[in-house]
Amino acid sequence: MNAPAKRSDATRWALLCAARAEFAEYGLAGARVDRIAEAAGVNKERIYGLFGSKDKLFDVILIDTMREFLDVVQPLSETEPGEYVGKLFDYHRENPQLLRLLLWEGLHRGADAHDIDGWRAEHYVRKFERAQEQFGVDARRAGLVLLALCGLANWSLAVPQTTRLLLGEAADDTEATKRFMADFARSAMRGSRGDLEAVNVLTGGDRGEEPGAPDGEDAVDRAARRLREAQAAADAARDELAAALRASRAGGASANQLARQVAGTLSRPVVLKLLADPDTREH
Repeated sequence: MNAPAKRSDATRWALLCAARAEFAEYGLAGARVDRIAEAAGVNKERIYGLFGSKDKLFDVILIDTMREFLDVVQPLSETEPGEYVGKLFDYHRENPQLLRLLLWEGLHRGADAHDIDGWRAEHYVRKFERAQEQFGVDARRAGLVLLALCGLANWSLAVPQTTRLLLGEAADDTEATKRFMADFARSAMRGSRGDLEAVNVLTGGDRGEEPGAPDGEDAVDRAARRLREAQAAADAARDELAAALRASRAGGASANQLARQVAGTLSRPVVLKLLADPDTREH
């Protein structure tokens, strides 16, 4: 939160700082005006005089924190999805108050998101419009894309206990988690304009059909076509791995070392055969 430019703003600034810390720690229901007043060095009547109620103070704090976030994190429309997810992850890891405030709001208000002077609604309208243009989708699809990208960045930070259960000690390596989420977003939204090819394949589009699928293609035809595509991709990946193995062997790596390195992907006999005969393709 930026320091006040004038001395006359000092009281309000102190109240906002104290209130943000209180609401982030205890939520809307658990926050106490008495504690906020004490931390800010004012009496609680001053808080009611400035903001009207604890609920309205929470709204001011939340939107003020959102504005601060927008000053720091580059919008999705100005970057690529993987980079955006990484920056969003970094921001919430280093500045947890905004995410905590949003979680508390959802817990106490459900889907009822309060606004001030329409700022929040206008902000999300702009996000929808930019996402539609960036990804070439309608408003509903744009909302789903934004939810998916924000979920990738935020969820492991929002539920650290679940992250610990799933990752164990690896949960401490937040940089690795960030890289994975960013790479996942980048792969899902691949394409020069971040098109939804991979997302649509995974989700089946809006009606269980892939955009661009042949007319009249039923579930069996679609599954068979996708299997053929997957097999072709696997063949290409296997050829790439074989070339990498031969290059490593030429660089001095032993056949046994390479076999251990790809254990679980190719068996040792297959690795030895590939190294002995470059023209061999094993399936």
